[in-house]
Amino acid sequence: MKIGVISDLHGYPKKFDMALEILKDCEVILCAGDILYHGPRNPILEGYNPIELAEKINNSEIPVIIAKGNCDAEVDGMVLDVPVFSPVLFYEKDGLRIIVLHGHDFDEEKLKSIAKFYKANLVITGHTHVRKYEKIDGVTYINPGSIGVPKGDGKPSCVKIEDGKIKFINLEKGDVLEEYSLH
Repeated sequence: MKIGVISDLHGYPKKFDMALEILKDCEVILCAGDILYHGPRNPILEGYNPIELAEKINNSEIPVIIAKGNCDAEVDGMVLDVPVFSPVLFYEKDGLRIIVLHGHDFDEEKLKSIAKFYKANLVITGHTHVRKYEKIDGVTYINPGSIGVPKGDGKPSCVKIEDGKIKFINLEKGDVLEEYSLH
């Protein structure tokens, strides 16, 4: 089982291409939202092209499953073939029960409650644009950081889940920034 995880693309197709190159052997890519629009608080950087990004997502050979973020709107459905209407997604593979949500309107207690309700092993969020790994009461919580507008150390990143490990990978260099055990 190989699962890719991305979040906070914010309209940058070249960054999506970089993630696809790293995640090319994954069977699915789970996305924690904020796909096309840059957002009112984020700068518009070189390479911003939401139409091109939508085309790349639509034509991806790897299925991209997207939870709705706070910058995602119904109008995005006019250019995306992939539905982006659910704020919470559930994905299960080989006994791994995953919840994907953007996280902008869920505090830690609400996240724990959702994880318990779905009997999740892994909860994926986005929104902060900062990589995060945390284990609480046997549940792993991760934020892959941002592809489009990274904060914190400024390194755009994605996550690859494989062989019982969670690997945070630098998009620009392809190196593993952090690695943790899934279980």
